[in-house]
Amino acid sequence: MRASAPTIPSPDVRRALVLYKYDSCPFCFRVARAIRELGLDVPTRDTLMERGARDELIAATGMSQVPCLFIDGVPLLESADIVAWLRDYADQGARS
Repeated sequence: MRASAPTIPSPDVRRALVLYKYDSCPFCFRVARAIRELGLDVPTRDTLMERGARDELIAATGMSQVPCLFIDGVPLLESADIVAWLRDYADQGARS
């Protein structure tokens, strides 16, 4: 039996966010650009440069795919989905 995917928290309240990424990833760049343009303050973990970051990501998701945005500890993958969620989040007034 396959485990169901976790429910992504709604963007309507302030959330704890962490973005797992690495600088040479074009999909990560897309997410980072959206974060800047939206004026959000999102801590990052670089899976190539920071010791243990990749292992943390694999432990939490079962894979090393980036970008991965953790929203209150729940992972959201795929850059387009992350950018869409961040836009909704910023629209709800969660700017830094």
